[in-house]
Amino acid sequence: MVFDSNISISVRCNKCGKSIIEDMSFFQMKNGKQVCIKCECGEVAAKVKSRDFKTFHVLIPCLICGKDHKFIYTWKSLPSEKVKILSCPSSFCDIAFIGGQEPIRNLTAKREKDMQELIEALSNM
Repeated sequence: MVFDSNISISVRCNKCGKSIIEDMSFFQMKNGKQVCIKCECGEVAAKVKSRDFKTFHVLIPCLICGKDHKFIYTWKSLPSEKVKILSCPSSFCDIAFIGGQEPIRNLTAKREKDMQELIEALSNM
């Protein structure tokens, strides 16, 4: 079985609101090393860590409710062609996407386009 060791995460900075897409490898987390995803403004937008190479933990400071949310996944649960949507448990709003590199980029671009169209529609009311 071929194992894709790369995943991408798309998250919005909870300080400035900028959309961030970061690629990371399973091997970046060897020996329990934590990967910090930082925005250009300097804010940490997410932290990803694997202790046992079977599961990984994603910690995201929520743009919506202000709390930190922790998500736990297995590497096998993220096939490279799929996307997991991470939602705020308080508001049920999508706060991040994690999965294969191409699907993450496609979904993020679509969401950005949808958001821009919504803003334009609301400004024309």
